[in-house]
Amino acid sequence: MKKRFFIFILLQLFGLYYSQSDFDKDQHLIYTYLYSNEVDKAKAVIDSKFLNSDDDSKKIIGYVYLADYYYATEQSKKEIDALQTAKKLADDTKKSIDKAYVDFGFAKYYKGKSKNELFIKSLNKSINFFNKKPNENFILALLYEQKSSYTEKNRIEKLDASGHLMANQYALKANVPILINWTYNNLGNYYNNRFQAKKNKRDYDLVLNYYQKSFDYIKLVDNPAARKKALYAYYNNLSFTYSMIPSKYANSLELAFKALKIGENDKYLKVYNFYTYFNIGFTYELSGQFSLAEEYYLKAYAISDNKDYSFSDKIELFENLTNVYEKSNQTEKALEFSKKSHALAKNYYQKQFDDNIRTLEVYYKTEQQNQQIKQLEETNKIYAKQRFLYISIASLGFMGILFLVFLLRSRQKLNKQKTDLLEIEKKETQLILQLEQEEKSRMKAEQELLNIKQEQIQKEALAASLRLDSKNAFIKELKDELKEKQDPNLERILKNEQFTDNDLTEMQNTIQNVHPNFYKRLNDLSKIKLTNLDLKYAAYIYLNMDNQQISNILKADPNTVRVTKYRLKQKLGLTKDQDLTHFIQNLEM
Repeated sequence: MKKRFFIFILLQLFGLYYSQSDFDKDQHLIYTYLYSNEVDKAKAVIDSKFLNSDDDSKKIIGYVYLADYYYATEQSKKEIDALQTAKKLADDTKKSIDKAYVDFGFAKYYKGKSKNELFIKSLNKSINFFNKKPNENFILALLYEQKSSYTEKNRIEKLDASGHLMANQYALKANVPILINWTYNNLGNYYNNRFQAKKNKRDYDLVLNYYQKSFDYIKLVDNPAARKKALYAYYNNLSFTYSMIPSKYANSLELAFKALKIGENDKYLKVYNFYTYFNIGFTYELSGQFSLAEEYYLKAYAISDNKDYSFSDKIELFENLTNVYEKSNQTEKALEFSKKSHALAKNYYQKQFDDNIRTLEVYYKTEQQNQQIKQLEETNKIYAKQRFLYISIASLGFMGILFLVFLLRSRQKLNKQKTDLLEIEKKETQLILQLEQEEKSRMKAEQELLNIKQEQIQKEALAASLRLDSKNAFIKELKDELKEKQDPNLERILKNEQFTDNDLTEMQNTIQNVHPNFYKRLNDLSKIKLTNLDLKYAAYIYLNMDNQQISNILKADPNTVRVTKYRLKQKLGLTKDQDLTHFIQNLEM
């Protein structure tokens, strides 16, 4: 009885050491180093504590974290190689926990590559396994934060704080201070976004509450670099919250400059100065100090080429710079950053497309190699059986009838093996055809997405062109007034320009938000390719503007307006009896 009890205790200790993440200090240390951007230190722990272990389960965990290291150092090929190695080891060990760790690793990889279906499948498999096991709160906290960030990014379901709350509860149970700080910080960020959108007092109170809790755990973090990063994030996030409250502008700026002071001369934190500069510029812009806003936006722009900043961050910066220049009447600079924004969007979506193609090529190449290995193994088995058959025939050749009976049985067995092999090859062929069909569908979907993005860029370019026409007309009118009169009525001209500008903005919003396919539909129906001027006239007609209103907006002669509308009618293939205004306003979108 005592012996069996002793064996049971040993088994429990063995399982505790190798499977329960709450007690695995090495995993906690790797996470801390990756959080604080000390990737070389993380790599050293991965090598020494996991990859050099004699236990395959430890190696699997090591390769999963090695993939995180390669992701942080932008080595995409090595990232997938590490995960494939972990998968091969897990296939050999056949342990459920090893497969769950592999799914955990692949979920992070698929999320980074925007492979949504594969991400959800891997994530759910991993969560379902670890939810059934005790003392796996550390891994579950990481999994639920992955799920929450994916949901918020893709908006695939109703947004709420449940995922972040689950992650926080698991982090508290795991008792890892930096992880607890991170989950409280993410809860604060969630309610911060809600507060920015709805200006709800309860959301504001929750923001301050969760940021304060994240701050309380900073002092419990042992690693100095991780502690500095957490404090930097606290000041920066709270600064952004205060920037939306006029009475808190001074507090916002004070916190932002505190963050900059912490990150001064720190190679791990310099990368976050982009967001701090952005917060400072944003606060100055809201307070009407456009020159200071421009100064700090340009500081953020000066380091915006860094790989660590997302596409959305850069686009938002370009848009804010454009707004500042428009508000300060620097039209040329505003147009310059508007163009940069469009160029960045175009390059980003092209790169996304190219990266997905490369990822698929690596994936299918790996699968092809696996198939070749399996085929070689099957061939070796067949050769081994054939050798055995020939030796048997040579040894038993003198036995006559007994030899013939044995030969017939061997042939029958061999035929069955060949039949099975052909059946396997048939299934493999069907699988390859299925994969090819899925690839074609994926390529088609991505092409449609690219077309939609390009169409959106064209719409925005046309809207900018409409506004630029109005600005040019305004400048011409102002010049004419200055030439003709010594004391022109500038107040009247500026007031008229403001009304026109508001009309254009309302028109653009109406066309793009209510009927986004308006311009595409017109081009489809036209007999001759429509110019940007044709599309502008169509937009004015759609908004029920008469010739005089269009003439006033474009500062053009009414006869010119009538001629242009007549040519547009011809391009659309309308007869004399068909009314252009009725046709455009009743388009089927």
